[in-house]
Amino acid sequence: MAQSKKNQKFKRERRYFSEEFRRARVKEYEEGQASVSEICRVYQVSDTAVYKWIRKYSAHYQKSIVKIVEEKSEAKKRLALEKKVEQLERLIGQQQVQIRYYEKLMELAQEQYNVDFEKNSDWKSLNGSSIIDPNTV
Repeated sequence: MAQSKKNQKFKRERRYFSEEFRRARVKEYEEGQASVSEICRVYQVSDTAVYKWIRKYSAHYQKSIVKIVEEKSEAKKRLALEKKVEQLERLIGQQQVQIRYYEKLMELAQEQYNVDFEKNSDWKSLNGSSIIDPNTV
């Protein structure tokens, strides 16, 4: 007899709640008539079950749309590229200023020393690509 009482103690009563019952409890929760813990206590339902009902039947807690993670990485790539473009534009601007400075410097040197740098073809190439005749050296 003692053995059968022990077995009964561990057996759990399985209950089924109709969809109308579940929807009614979710409606109570959404309208603020009862909290999850109150619903659990009054109807002797686990909080896990109530939260599942809320996820399933509530209009406010519908599954959210999952976005692809790569959108974030694409945004990061775009921002990095925009930053790189800004850096390159700044660099080009600095080089333009240097070019104007050197052009003005050459202009002043031409005026002062009466040398035409642009038309002077006697200048040897500095990169070593010009052909040097060993007989003339």
